[in-house]
Amino acid sequence: MLIQKKSKLFLVVAAIACVGSIATFIYLTHQRYKAYSSVETGKVVPGEAIMATFVSPTPHALSQLQNFGTPETQALIGQGIQAFQQQSLAGTAINFNRDIQPWMGGVMVALLPRDPVKPASEPQLLMVVGIKNQWKAWLFAQKLKASSDIEIQQSQYRGITLSHYLEKSGKQYHVAVVNDQLVIAAHPEPVKRAIDTFRGSPSLVSLSGQSNLFLKSANLSHPLVIVLIADYDRFTKEVATTWPEASDLSLSPLSSLTSIQSVIFAVGVEPEGLRLKAIAQLRPTATISRRSPEFGEMVNRFPTETLAFVNSHDLHQLWLQFLNLGKNNPPLENLTRQIRLGLQAIDLDADTDVFGWMDGEFALGAIASEKGVLAALGLGGVLLIETSDRPAAERMLNKLDAIIANSNPPINIEQNVLAGVEVTEWNDPKQGTLFGHGWLSSNLMFVAFGGPVVEAITQKPQHPLNQSQQFQSISKFLPSPHHSYVYLDMEKITGWAMGYLLASPAISLQPNRMMMLNSIRGLGISATFPDVSTVEVEMVLVLKPKS
Repeated sequence: MLIQKKSKLFLVVAAIACVGSIATFIYLTHQRYKAYSSVETGKVVPGEAIMATFVSPTPHALSQLQNFGTPETQALIGQGIQAFQQQSLAGTAINFNRDIQPWMGGVMVALLPRDPVKPASEPQLLMVVGIKNQWKAWLFAQKLKASSDIEIQQSQYRGITLSHYLEKSGKQYHVAVVNDQLVIAAHPEPVKRAIDTFRGSPSLVSLSGQSNLFLKSANLSHPLVIVLIADYDRFTKEVATTWPEASDLSLSPLSSLTSIQSVIFAVGVEPEGLRLKAIAQLRPTATISRRSPEFGEMVNRFPTETLAFVNSHDLHQLWLQFLNLGKNNPPLENLTRQIRLGLQAIDLDADTDVFGWMDGEFALGAIASEKGVLAALGLGGVLLIETSDRPAAERMLNKLDAIIANSNPPINIEQNVLAGVEVTEWNDPKQGTLFGHGWLSSNLMFVAFGGPVVEAITQKPQHPLNQSQQFQSISKFLPSPHHSYVYLDMEKITGWAMGYLLASPAISLQPNRMMMLNSIRGLGISATFPDVSTVEVEMVLVLKPKS
């Protein structure tokens, strides 16, 4: 009987222990989710935030990063992270790896607008840190309290303790624990505004629109960093006014993008490498071209020896947008003026003779070749342009031919037929064909640099670029259909640079940068227009597996 009672007691204890373990697991899992979640962090960030950045050091994303790069590259990145940690904690007795990392989850930094009650005040920065391990966070707090180098004062605000830390070095910060989040700011006002938000004022989570996409990490599987600029125009003005030194970061060109209302930037880790995503919400007055065809015949014209490929539409519209940006930006305005003057010098009008007829699809590519005139450079280039106004294009080409024919030293203008295509060649008596141009179809013009590339573009390659394994390994990760596309074979580009560009004693590249380049297989960028008010740009950086 005693044995049976002990057995029943053991079973009860085991059951309680099992349930307790499950409950503990669920609690810890939930806490970990909350610690890394932008949704939880966004609950205490005021909805009027001008900008918010969320850094999510999730274990899975960080472990994925370990699968890429050479040991030298990983060591270089590690040194950079360590230097940042030491700089940010300089003058304190805090060690990041020992004191902060064990309990820190996701981090959100928000730029709040000026206090409406104090018009002369400046925008305030607010930091919100998720707590993934409350016990270790408590130990860290006790360590701060016990430190003789830090003076602590505490007060209450709406039922939450607000702590003021003052170091001997003069650094000070205000801290509160709100909803399992550590809220930090240099001044008390942002922390109080975060508490007000937690108590019911509008937050990023309670708002709709772009904030939803921000909180969903721009739909990336394993996000690392995501940035929301809620009011693009206001953000650039606030930064330029509050921090004049930001002019060194060349914010002035960005402030000219008046058609943009809000922006989201995101960086995530994927099995193939890194994915970067930018989503811009346009103002109702903005006009964009939404034609989004997939790759047409142009990509089929480029061989697998292509190092770089750019494909988009309507150069004429791009030129008009460039002119519009220049109206409020002196550097861009000066650049457009120089382009106009340069073309005028050879009797060409930029608006009508050059860009006016470029209204269709276009592609630009760099093709590796060591033959003929390209032997010293190692590559040539091709530009394909589709147009609805062939006579205008031919008038421009005829003007260029006439200028070259009268050049000194003389360049011969010769007519040739290659693979059934009539080609006008600019032929140097000593080096051979420098340039060639012609029509691959009734509305598709080409201009090519280097005789070997002229020959290559006039015939369809046996192995086109879009059938190469490298091209497919990059393009398959990007959305389709798209409006614009950029493809870079970084392995070939790096190899070419080492053999030609960097071989010159006059050109040198820091070893650190070379190591970073050697860890990249390829790069792809695409632009799409999901609707009339949204532009999405995605970039995938395909990295070499860990060696």
